[in-house]
Amino acid sequence: MSQFNLKVSQQKRDDGKVQLSITVPAGSTQELSRHATFAFAMQSHVEPASTEEETRAKLIEAMGEPALSAFSNHFVMSGMAQFAVSDNNLDIILTPDVSSTEQFELGRDFHFFAVVTPKPEYELSSYEPVRVARPGVEITDAEIDHQLYMIAENNAEYIEDKGAEVKEGSEVVFGIETVGADGVAIPGLTAERRAYRLGEDFMPESFDKNIVGMRAGDVRTFDFEMPDTSALPPDFDADTKLPMVTVTTTITLTEVTKKIVPAITNAWVEAHMPEAQDVEGLRALIRESGLEHKRREVEEYLYYAVASELATRMEGSIPDEVYEHTRGEIISNLMAKLKHENKDMKQFLQQQGIDEQQFSMQVMLQTRETLRQGFSLEALARHLKMSVTEQDIDAVLRRMAPGKEDEARRQFEGSGCSYQLREAALRNKANQWLYDTAVFEPVQEEE
Repeated sequence: MSQFNLKVSQQKRDDGKVQLSITVPAGSTQELSRHATFAFAMQSHVEPASTEEETRAKLIEAMGEPALSAFSNHFVMSGMAQFAVSDNNLDIILTPDVSSTEQFELGRDFHFFAVVTPKPEYELSSYEPVRVARPGVEITDAEIDHQLYMIAENNAEYIEDKGAEVKEGSEVVFGIETVGADGVAIPGLTAERRAYRLGEDFMPESFDKNIVGMRAGDVRTFDFEMPDTSALPPDFDADTKLPMVTVTTTITLTEVTKKIVPAITNAWVEAHMPEAQDVEGLRALIRESGLEHKRREVEEYLYYAVASELATRMEGSIPDEVYEHTRGEIISNLMAKLKHENKDMKQFLQQQGIDEQQFSMQVMLQTRETLRQGFSLEALARHLKMSVTEQDIDAVLRRMAPGKEDEARRQFEGSGCSYQLREAALRNKANQWLYDTAVFEPVQEEE
């Protein structure tokens, strides 16, 4: 039972859905009000005050009382509906549809309704162990050669190239002083010492062209154009176009450096990687490390491959609303990931080498596979009469968030989504049984 002591009653509807009548007791409203207030402040980009009362006053002034009330109502209903589902061990799919004729208020019982969709159950054409081809694992000499190259590159040294002239691709060290049209120094472009490589697009092309030909000790002053970051809007993204501004910079070139890449010889290995003893020993270590890495990759691939094979046995069709909901979640998760990485969809498509139509096809296939795998694993779990234990929850948390299991558990339980954690644990348990009982056959090589 959650800390909110919800009162919940259930009524099955004619359309197969279940209506939950939920009451939030007055004793829980203070904590929920605080959470709602600060959540609305974050959403509205309003700086929270030190207390909830002061924050509410700022929000009412900025957004209005109706907006705060509407947000609080929906925030409480959406969150408490999740806890109600978890508290009552309901197996649902889709997001609960919440509604109320009341207004959430501090110090008063709050009553609302949530309509939930019971998860559909499917059968499989067979519950026998699956058969899956196991890819071979090998490390080629070319892969080892590449690792030796990377070791050499990672141990490269940069030394002064006395008398050298700056050219495209040069590594240089300089002092830089840059001022705007008002003569005020620009902090990000003013430093006593800065290392820089020409051609890496950290600076405009015109900047690089102006320092080509310099030698250590030279001083050069020139103008160049750069985006005016002072005009950056609060809601900028990667496609935001900024006006250009002309700045004046003075470069004092300290040195031109050159890259010295070591030769991987027996002597170098003995000095820097004594555990390998010599080059052949290093190659053997690289081979074994690579094999171990590939073995782990293959086992992880097989863990999902057996579930994919099981999904081919699922009987029945998936409702359109379930399909569309899952598709929306996949796209929403991708967009959140791209935002975290400061990327947009256009950049993502370019990196993947696909267009929008190909992306839509990939999402369609991923949605179908995700749903069929999940329903098939649950069908297998029912057939085997599996139930979820604390050990099963610990196991799925280790797979989902290795090293951060406790944090992940708190997030699930703190948001009322314990039922989703139980679902993941049951599927993981079925998936592990499937993996442990699967027949793995070697990949047949083409003649």
